[in-house]
Amino acid sequence: MENYIPLANPDIRDEDIDEVVKVLRSGMLINAKNALKLEEEWAIFSNVKKALTVSNGTATMHLALKALGVGIGDEVIVPAFSYVATANVVELVGATCVFVDIDDKTFTIDTNQIEAKISKHTKVVIPVHEFGLAANMTEIMTIAKKHNLFVIEDAACALGATHKNIPVGSFGDVGSFSLHPRKSITCGEGGIITTNN
Repeated sequence: MENYIPLANPDIRDEDIDEVVKVLRSGMLINAKNALKLEEEWAIFSNVKKALTVSNGTATMHLALKALGVGIGDEVIVPAFSYVATANVVELVGATCVFVDIDDKTFTIDTNQIEAKISKHTKVVIPVHEFGLAANMTEIMTIAKKHNLFVIEDAACALGATHKNIPVGSFGDVGSFSLHPRKSITCGEGGIITTNN
């Protein structure tokens, strides 16, 4: 294993370990005050009414699709370049992925190509804010409003990113964040759903 390169190397400090030990000693491992505090602070940071913790980032998008009533016969527009979970959740609910190429300068969905992919079956657009680069949410929200589509922002890799000084995860109907160890903030595993609805 001398040539082993880790997928993630999180910065875990003694004070982080102390906080985890406090939680373990409390016996309150789920829905405890720390999770509620994280939700409150995340909502403030993301400029949304509500943030909800879930098991992982994939679950955030799966739950969002279910909450929006997406299923068999529906189409969901996703960028052709993303982690596989973005497309997997669409398949998981029985809907069909419609792939749109990316802008090679931002690695985010090319807004000039979205409308050509919209059909009478399209229900959702999932822009991915990739590598901390925000998708063009102004254009995406204009297109979504024009065609009466929901927007789920995949912001798994973009905590703190903004579009026109507005935090990602606050534009669409739902924002999706990941707390996986290779993300900028981790708790071992987890996800955050943001919404104003």
